[in-house]
Amino acid sequence: MLKFNNDALNKIRGIDKRYYGLGFVAAVVVIGLYCYCANQISIDDEALAKKEITFNVPPGTPAARIPAILEKAGVEVNNFYFKLSMRLSDADKNFHAGYYRVYPDDTVGTIIERLKKGEAYLISWRIPDGSTYWEVRKSLNAMSGVKHDSAEMTAEALLFAIGAKEQHLEGIFAPDTYNFHANVSDLLILKKAYQQQQAILTEEWTNRGMNCQVKTPYEALILASIVEREVGRSEDRPIVAGIFSNRLRIKMPLQTDPSVIYGEGETFGGDIKREHLRRNTPYNTYRFVGLPPTPIGNPTRESIHAVLHPAQTDYLYFINKANGDLVPSKTLEEHNRAVRRYILNKGK
Repeated sequence: MLKFNNDALNKIRGIDKRYYGLGFVAAVVVIGLYCYCANQISIDDEALAKKEITFNVPPGTPAARIPAILEKAGVEVNNFYFKLSMRLSDADKNFHAGYYRVYPDDTVGTIIERLKKGEAYLISWRIPDGSTYWEVRKSLNAMSGVKHDSAEMTAEALLFAIGAKEQHLEGIFAPDTYNFHANVSDLLILKKAYQQQQAILTEEWTNRGMNCQVKTPYEALILASIVEREVGRSEDRPIVAGIFSNRLRIKMPLQTDPSVIYGEGETFGGDIKREHLRRNTPYNTYRFVGLPPTPIGNPTRESIHAVLHPAQTDYLYFINKANGDLVPSKTLEEHNRAVRRYILNKGK
């Protein structure tokens, strides 16, 4: 058995006490540092007065890089204390990429907690009512914070990637505002817009009225896209749909300018002229009877519903006044008078 004399035991006890003391001091220091770093954040006064601050943490960003990202965005943090705080909370191993916002009352602790929980804010992108597919793609390609996987795709490849059964990109995306996290693939966004339009079309087609003149859901999409571009006011959709339905029923050309303009392509930016009305394109509804081969834009649910529930009317013509008012007519003579009065400004 080992034996220690009293002097040896006292030395050991002294060493233990010193270690206990050092451990206590270290714990106090660590706690103090954590509390300090949790509140060490200051934001430029000018930036605060104008707006909240946004910063982006790209996928694969190391934790040590985040303080520099914050400072570049205008949020001043102590580099050492921020990293220490992330380490003590295990956020250095469990934070999420994305776009985040810093609010006026934030501390280091609240920012790190947000990173750890992945509470990134959502990015919004809108498909405007009646917009064309090339306008949709151009707008999406210009979005920041999105992976542009579709930017170099052909139309055929894009249709396949989103699971579309149609042969053309036009009209198949639902006009709406789409919210998503940063760094998502634009293919997922387009797929969501496509699926939403399909759901709308399926529901509206299932509940269609008996007097609609279109024979397939795709024909409904085509006519709805024309109605979308022709109405000056939302409440006029059923009447305009009724006029076009009447023309389809009696095999009268639709004679709709937006379709002719669409046929000129995405570079067309002028006023429609007689020469355009003479061109033999599949979208020139002055030269043939029936619908064009594809939609001419992305129609809303309201326009799809109007086409499938057209107003029962005797009107065959219409114009839109400068203020958006619809002026329908039953005969060509009435229509010409309306054109002279409201378009050519020649009175009665």
